[in-house]
This record gives sequence, structure tokens and C-alpha cells, in this order.
Amino acid sequence: MINYEQIKQDYQFTQEDIKNILKMRDSLLKYEEEFLDEFYRFIFHMPDTKKYLTKEKLKKHREKLRQWYRDLLSGRYDKKYFQNLYRIGEKHVEIGLPTHYVNASFNFIRRFFIKKINQEYGFSEEGNKLIESISKLLDINLDVLTSAYREEELNRYKSISLVEKSLIKLSQKFADILDFTLVIALIIVSFFVIGLFVYDIYELVFQKVPLEHGIIKVLGSLLILWAVSELMTEEIKHLKGGGFALGAFIGLALAAMIRKILIASLSVSKIPELLSYSVIVLALGIVYWLISRKR
Repeated sequence: MINYEQIKQDYQFTQEDIKNILKMRDSLLKYEEEFLDEFYRFIFHMPDTKKYLTKEKLKKHREKLRQWYRDLLSGRYDKKYFQNLYRIGEKHVEIGLPTHYVNASFNFIRRFFIKKINQEYGFSEEGNKLIESISKLLDINLDVLTSAYREEELNRYKSISLVEKSLIKLSQKFADILDFTLVIALIIVSFFVIGLFVYDIYELVFQKVPLEHGIIKVLGSLLILWAVSELMTEEIKHLKGGGFALGAFIGLALAAMIRKILIASLSVSKIPELLSYSVIVLALGIVYWLISRKR
């Protein structure tokens, strides 16, 4: 059960704030259509919005958003108001909408209101008070909406057994060990790649290989060194909470194959080998392109 009075107290949302919102209510309601149009332009810039908001659902969603906009400025923030907010949050959980979309949307909404308040009341002390009041209310809205996500996660966690919880914790620790092992392995590989790069320069400088051949080998080794550096950077980001850098692994494989192609291209006898490498590079390139499109 939502303790809406406690929520308002926690955010220091007082009767003075309600008076401020009622004071600017008429001024902001005239921007209702502009708000709706700009809101949809904003959210459809995010890559997966169409997955959650299809054309068939758009009209109904627009009317629901219109009602939320009006309720926000109504000055009535009772039990019914908070229950409606929570139901909206439950609906977001039901369709699998990431909290990132909710947070980003509220960032846009806050900026919209600040812009319109400044437009209507100027950069004044009065305008600052109105912005403070609407900001409190938007923070309360976001808090209630995302509470549905927190409750869903808590319910899922409560529903699993003690053995499953222990297994999850053990798996998380093991995954951390694997990540650190991967970083250590990359550090070791980096030294070998540096050694390869230095050796190729040595062969080039002391003319152990033909000049053209030596330059190609040095460039190929440099390409692999760059790819390993990128992979190391992405893996460090992963350790800090980022996503898994599959694209960086594909990039490293591409760099290694390009080096082989560069070297093989110097010999006419290696044309069949060159063709096979080209097919592999094409396949890796397609995979890399598909991964990049999903970002």
C-alpha cells in the first residue's frame, strides 16, 4: 500500500507547492498539445520505442498521457492520484519497459516545464519557486512509477528458494572471477602483441624481410595492437558495470584476419589462401555490422 502522505512529507511537498502549481495551471495547460507532440518526438528518437509503443497503441497512449498531464496540474494529489500513478508503473513493468526510458522521459518533461515556466514568468524569484514546486511533484511521480519496478524485483527474489539464492550469489562471484581472469589474460596477450610489433620492426630495420613485406607486417601488428587496446578498454568498462563488449572481440578477429590478408597479398602462390581469408573477413564484417546496428 502506498503511503502517499509520507511520500509528500519526504519530498517536502507542502500546501504552498500545491498553490504554486494551481497558480501556473492555466498557463501550462495551454501547452498541452505542444507537450504531447514534443514528448513523442523525444521518445521515438530512442532506438526500441516502437517495440513498446506500436502505431495501434499510440492513440490510446496519447490520451492516457494527456490525462496524466492534466492530473499533474490539477492540484489534487490524494490516494486516487497515487494509485493511478502506481498502476501506470505496473503497466510499464508488464510490457517490460526498461526504467531507463522512464527516467529519460522525466528528464525531458522536467526540461519542458522549466522552459515554459521561464517563458511565462521570466527568470525571476517567482519563476524559481514555481519550478521548485513542479520539480518536487515530478520527482514524486517518478518515485511512485519506479516503485512498481522495485516491488516486482523484490517479489521475484522472495519467490526463489534459499538454494537458488545461494546459487545466484555463487554464480555472480564466479562471473566476477572470470571477468578478472579475462583482464589478466588480455594484459598477457598485450605483451605478446607488443613483442610481435617490436619483432616486426626489428625485421624491417635490419632487412630480415623485403621492405614491402616488412612494412605490411608492421602495419598488421599495429592494427592488432590497436584492437587489443580497444578490447581492454571495453572489458574495463564491463567490469565497471557496462555491457559485454562482443563487438570488440569481433574487431580483434577482424584485425588479425586483415593482417593475414595483407601478408598473403604479397605472394601470388597464396591466392586460394587469400580468397578464404577474404570470405572470413566478409563474414566477420557482417556480424560486426549487425552488432553495431543493435547498439
